Amino acid sequence: MTHMARRHRGPMHKIGDIGSSGLLVTYLVAADASAPLVAVHSTCRAGNAWAELSLPQVAQLVEHLRGLLEQAGDHRGADDE
Repeated sequence: MTHMARRHRGPMHKIGDIGSSGLLVTYLVAADASAPLVAVHSTCRAGNAWAELSLPQVAQLVEHLRGLLEQAGDHRGADDE
């Protein structure tokens, strides 16, 4: 396998706390002569995982997360009645 020169581009974003429910870290990765990727690392009591997503995959993930937020908002509004 050919070695690819890779570097982080831009800031690293952290969400959560490793001591409680878990930590999510995202950042942009660039590889010479290829499209940028978004790296996603998650850590929780059950273990660690990571993925490198293409920009279209990131857009799809964002849409899924928006849908979950909408569902959660719908449930929260039902509890208020």
